[in-house]
Amino acid sequence: MIKPKAEVTRSAILKKAYAVLAEPQFEIAAWHPDGDTLQPAEQVHFIVHWPAQISALPPMAIRFKSPDTLGFFIEEMTRYRRLVWPNCDPVAGEDGKSG
Repeated sequence: MIKPKAEVTRSAILKKAYAVLAEPQFEIAAWHPDGDTLQPAEQVHFIVHWPAQISALPPMAIRFKSPDTLGFFIEEMTRYRRLVWPNCDPVAGEDGKSG
């Protein structure tokens, strides 16, 4: 398991979901230190754009500054995916390996 550089909190407590009328939109992008993308990308950004019903909220962005932190996030999301949807098909990455 990949270890993140930040502290992690996990919860097994069942939580009531808040009501959302529409799904948020997700954007994943490679961030370059210059605006022209001439320099190599240094970060991965995961951005949540909220639906129109709650458009007063600004987009939420998570910046991943290291491969370990991003890898940990992917492993945790995969673990929760299996927990919530145990019968779903595994996801195959670009390398053909399932996660």
